[in-house]
Amino acid sequence: MAKPPVDEDRASIARAERRRQILAAAKHVFAEAGYHGATIGAIIERAAIARGTFYLYFESKEAVFGALLDEAMYELRRRIVRVETGAGSPPPETQLLDSIARVLEYIVADRALAVVLLSSSWTPDAEAAARLHAFYDEIRSVIALSLEHGAALGLLRSTHPRRTAAALLGLVRGIIEYCVTEEIEGEISQVTRELIDVALRGVLRN
Repeated sequence: MAKPPVDEDRASIARAERRRQILAAAKHVFAEAGYHGATIGAIIERAAIARGTFYLYFESKEAVFGALLDEAMYELRRRIVRVETGAGSPPPETQLLDSIARVLEYIVADRALAVVLLSSSWTPDAEAAARLHAFYDEIRSVIALSLEHGAALGLLRSTHPRRTAAALLGLVRGIIEYCVTEEIEGEISQVTRELIDVALRGVLRN
């Protein structure tokens, strides 16, 4: 199969970079102004692009907001890995702790993203709230599946997956809010590991 022309490769890279540029600008605008206060004008001004360029990538403010959450979900899923039980594998609780800590460190290290994800508790906009609730519902599903997998392996206590997932998600959101409001940076790893270690004691099988 013939390789695509070099110019096409460069154009594809340039498009991907421009899309990232718009998303990065939008994330900061949403974090600073909230969904209601954010405007496409503010996004294109921060991204230093023409209005027409914005519409080549996104059709609306809602579309770029959804893309931000989709990207965050992709990154979160990438950091959640199955527990290995084979010879030489680290202790299961260590693997669980590391996996959750990676998720928290990704969010807390990006303060603008953290503020956007926390905004579902106060945004007055129905469309933004619905999109954020859907995002968190997917997170709950991922956690519930992990709990079921852990219970099947005999690593975790048998619990109601959805209810326990909701409780753990509440703790995670609390940790994110704590880290953001306290402006913790260098201690992110230590704080997340301490608090999640406490939470995991409730689901680990003794």
